[in-house]
Amino acid sequence: MKLGTFTRTNEKGQIVIPQAMRKSLGIDANVILNIRLTGNGIYIYPIDDFITKTEGESSYLQLLETTKGTWANGQGSKDEKKQEKIQSDIELKAAKARKDAW
Repeated sequence: MKLGTFTRTNEKGQIVIPQAMRKSLGIDANVILNIRLTGNGIYIYPIDDFITKTEGESSYLQLLETTKGTWANGQGSKDEKKQEKIQSDIELKAAKARKDAW
């Protein structure tokens, strides 16, 4: 068994990560740490990229904005409308075939 650094929590359950360990891992006030329960211990490690719920929703909204109207009826050029009609017919035919097979 390897021994590490010993410490205690304060009244709030907080601990201080020793300076040498913070420097070794590049942990400063701007680094996000992931904390996981593993077996009967706690594993704490820095993560490089973190997407918040707000950022995720924003990305999703940007994707929706980018693809807005892609499947909308009556939108786009004649060629796009023709291609949409062909795609729709293919999908309806496939759905009917699956229904008939069922």
